[in-house]
Amino acid sequence: MPDPITNEITLTVTANLPGYEPLDVSATVTLTPLAPEPPEPTPPPDDDTAPLCVRIDYLGASYVFDEVLGVDLGDYHEAGGHFVQRCVLCTLPDLGGVRVLFRRDRGAVQRDEVVFELGGLWDTVPANMEAYTATIFRGQTTLAVVQAPEHYWHSRWRWQSAPRPIIYPPDSCATSLPAYSEALFGSAIPLSNARTYAGPMDLAGLTAYIPSTGERDEIGLFTEAQAEFLCQGTDVSWSSVMAQLEASGTLTWHFRDDRTNAPLDWTQYPNATMYGTTGGDPQIENPTSPITLDPAHEPALAYLPFLLTGDPYALEEMQFAAVYDVVCLSPGARQNFSLGNAVRAVAWTLRGLARAATVTPDTAPSWLLPRSLFKSRLDDQRQWFMDRYVSSDAPPFCNLNLMSDAKGAPVAPPIPADSYVSVWMEDYLTSVLAHVVQLGHEDWRPILEWKALDVMSRTNGTSGWVRAVPTLYTLVVKASSDAPYADHWGVAWDLNEHFQPEAVDCNDPDVMPERVDLTYPSYALGALALASQAGVPQAKACYDWLLQQMQRNTDGNSYCRRKWAMAWPAGY
Repeated sequence: MPDPITNEITLTVTANLPGYEPLDVSATVTLTPLAPEPPEPTPPPDDDTAPLCVRIDYLGASYVFDEVLGVDLGDYHEAGGHFVQRCVLCTLPDLGGVRVLFRRDRGAVQRDEVVFELGGLWDTVPANMEAYTATIFRGQTTLAVVQAPEHYWHSRWRWQSAPRPIIYPPDSCATSLPAYSEALFGSAIPLSNARTYAGPMDLAGLTAYIPSTGERDEIGLFTEAQAEFLCQGTDVSWSSVMAQLEASGTLTWHFRDDRTNAPLDWTQYPNATMYGTTGGDPQIENPTSPITLDPAHEPALAYLPFLLTGDPYALEEMQFAAVYDVVCLSPGARQNFSLGNAVRAVAWTLRGLARAATVTPDTAPSWLLPRSLFKSRLDDQRQWFMDRYVSSDAPPFCNLNLMSDAKGAPVAPPIPADSYVSVWMEDYLTSVLAHVVQLGHEDWRPILEWKALDVMSRTNGTSGWVRAVPTLYTLVVKASSDAPYADHWGVAWDLNEHFQPEAVDCNDPDVMPERVDLTYPSYALGALALASQAGVPQAKACYDWLLQQMQRNTDGNSYCRRKWAMAWPAGY
């Protein structure tokens, strides 16, 4: 064994000074080495593969949901191959009705998401939750602490480490989106208020009482915020779009089947309903909350986010809305496809149904419904339209191409009951029908071409209707409840001149009066734009005339909102 190293040094001091003895001293000194300073400890790496965990502190108790103990519901594979997302479900018997869904992306780029849902269809007592705190961990690391001020039954919210980015720019989705154009009306259209989402149960500016009447930014084929993004592409408008997506979780229509863990399949439970107390199986109940649902004023908050980001959370929102549109009806009324809630309800439910039937993947994990379910109902609705309307020889379907038959219209002095329709709702429906064809459902074209004759008759100048007044709030189609329907548009004009002459007053049959509020004609403009894009004969000429009239009458007080500012041809 080699000798150890000895740390020694010899010091020699010499001196030779006059008057002093010479000095010559030597000594050996041993040096003792100091122990080296220990290095700063290296913190352990943040293990992004460690399981997620959630602690909910509620009413003085803590409840822990551990991803390791959850049930794997299967992966969602984004159609373009951009990501694969897991879904692990955790529930606790002590906190009934609460579901925590851990959703993490697989692969090198880690993205975490945790979804908090409240509600059940079987063996649960419907009840809202009071305020609680949700703490999200990954291993020993606290990722977030979220204060939920309350949680409504059948509502949900999520925490995500990062939002899904846009992976499909709008110009790559031309067959799925209308051709919006900022140039149509320019700066005359004011921007809507920027939307922000404050956290669980926030509505980001959406109306809580959804049946509220009147023009609102969220009502239409797209919301105003979505149209602003499609027109301008700004970060602010995109933030508003995403805030509305998160706010959709607050709506109380998330009916997940506790037995399958997917949104409720109405074909498996044909008597499932939230309509009254009919003893449905299941009978879906919503406790009192600020949210009141309504298919006739239903916003479309998730389609555009899903189309551009591929986020399955948005796809779920679309599916939950489509399920609500079925089970909000009584089982016996479902084959009338929301007709009992007015034509606009038919329009908006068809909008959601067609989109779900188009963008749901052919192969979906267990926590989503299959595309075939929505496509089957879409096919049934198509046949209903064909049999009840397109093939009918009864007025006003066969001669005015209206879907409403005026029955049930209350007295609107001097207009008698059961004698008028809300024709602007018909324009909603025409827009949706054209959108359905645009989405690739070519078998709907005969229905679109039948329906578009209505709005074209009010804007072509040759039908007998004076196109200077293309859209009335109430359009009289009968002289009384027991009188026959107008057999053509010229007779309908005469009826409206008789009952509401001030509403149809105009100096030139081809020039829209300046007094006309452009809100309702804008629905006709959108219907004609989409019908033109779908290739409906004669629609383009009607669109050109109406656009010119609306541009001439646009000012700071009267204008077409961006959600109806659709161009033909694209890039007008």
